Amino acid sequence: MMSIENRKFETKCGRVIWESRSVAVCAHVYAEVDGVTYVAVLRRGEKMDNGGLWCMPCGYLDWDESAEQGARREVMEELGIELGGLELIRIDDSPEAFKQNITFAYRAWVDELLELHCDGAAVGEVQDLKWMKVSEVEEHEWAFEHGVMIQRDLMGEFEGRI
Repeated sequence: MMSIENRKFETKCGRVIWESRSVAVCAHVYAEVDGVTYVAVLRRGEKMDNGGLWCMPCGYLDWDESAEQGARREVMEELGIELGGLELIRIDDSPEAFKQNITFAYRAWVDELLELHCDGAAVGEVQDLKWMKVSEVEEHEWAFEHGVMIQRDLMGEFEGRI
């Protein structure tokens, strides 16, 4: 029976590699309240890759789901939000990016600062989550260049690129 888990290996020289290129998803979830734009983010668990750093909800695509379904699942697991409309804004397939992932990034806007919870996340996956003002993004340390991606998105860099 084929394993449906993404597996990583450590080489003899200590380099971590993954079994093969993996498909990952990421979701930019924004809200504008009283003229202030917020992004829903989480701080990764200490034992995770990039532990302790902030990121948007993200993860590997499961074998039995589309990229959009995977993005919705990650948002539900890590933020506790069920999203309405999602817009595909970016596909990153550069070999140097994030452990050779092919990443599908989506954007969603919600009408209010919804209550966040990570009840669906694996134990130790999330240590904190919040609605962060986008004006504060530069003040934090980010996993996977997510801080840069938030800024590029809000500057309109991803419009019309897919």
